[in-house]
Amino acid sequence: MKKIDEMVRRAFTAGAPSKTVLSDSNEQKGLIIMKKKSYLSKIIGIAACAAVVAASMLGALIVHADRAVDSTVSLDVNPSIEIQVNRKERVLSVTPLNSDGKVIVGSMDFSGNSLDVTVNALIGSMVQNGYLSEIANSILISVDSRNAEKGTRLQTELTEKVNTILQSDKFSVLSQTVEKNDELKEEASSFGITPGKAQLIRDILKNNASRTFGELASMSINELNLLLNNEKPQNISITGMASDKAYIGYEKAKEIALSNAGIDASQVTKFEIELDVENGIMIYDVEFDALIYEFDCEINALTGEIVEFKKEYNDGNVPPVPENQNIISEEKAKEAALSHAKADAVTELEIKLDEGIYEIEFKSNGYEFDYEIDALTGRIIKAEKDIDD
Repeated sequence: MKKIDEMVRRAFTAGAPSKTVLSDSNEQKGLIIMKKKSYLSKIIGIAACAAVVAASMLGALIVHADRAVDSTVSLDVNPSIEIQVNRKERVLSVTPLNSDGKVIVGSMDFSGNSLDVTVNALIGSMVQNGYLSEIANSILISVDSRNAEKGTRLQTELTEKVNTILQSDKFSVLSQTVEKNDELKEEASSFGITPGKAQLIRDILKNNASRTFGELASMSINELNLLLNNEKPQNISITGMASDKAYIGYEKAKEIALSNAGIDASQVTKFEIELDVENGIMIYDVEFDALIYEFDCEINALTGEIVEFKKEYNDGNVPPVPENQNIISEEKAKEAALSHAKADAVTELEIKLDEGIYEIEFKSNGYEFDYEIDALTGRIIKAEKDIDD
């Protein structure tokens, strides 16, 4: 606007009569009236031109502001979709970031629509196409705005909007504002996910450094929501509970773990179970104490297959082998281990005797096995089963 004011000022200065003209006017008073009219017309014309220019420039500024990205909203379920809006919260673009996102957007064109209408349509498409259901019921809303106050307001409004659209307490809505971080955006871009999902993954990794960003990036928001457990990051709002209906359930996982250990529930003195992730697979991590042993069993949450099993004496205290007692042969120890593992096509088998314990390692059917067998009794002290990666 300063440029416009300067243009008007110059126009009026250029249009003012000079001293020579004023001098001439004293001698030829009859002509001065005509000259005054001429200058007045000139001034009015210049002012009118300046006003037109000012209006044009102002219009251009308004058009530019309406086309500029003011906020970016991302919706993540497994489909990932990015919505860019202007300062009036009118949609400039809707971009699917993965193949599932393309299914959701389809042939719909949201340009110029309000953010509310656009979000409503996208959520409806997610439900219709089965991406949001009672089995996978979590959605993440992330807001990245040029104005922090506006970003927080949008986060709150969109959370309420999505909860209203879903009209059910069977869904879980996560929402957050995205921090200004170039490194976060680069990391999100390298894995083909939104910065919002990348930020959520970073929050999960703060609670468990044993996981990796890569294995979490491929997981759905519902799976990530389950991994949060009771440790809710401070910068994220969560309504509802993540669904675990796609999995075998805690009770079934407990039953499988105790059965594999040969332990009755009445013998268990300490028991813990939680959902976790191992090599990108959701698992139940089951730990319990029974008799003189500690057990750790990892079970595929979808199939119930045992991914890893460990059995050790409590506190690592292994009873010594009494003197002058006969021990079982290597063949007996191998037989006990292979029978327990139900292994065939065994490769890379190694066995050694160390302080009354047979240590046996081998591979079979895509797994690595590690056993410890009591050389005196043939009892399995330790049994581990890991995916051969």
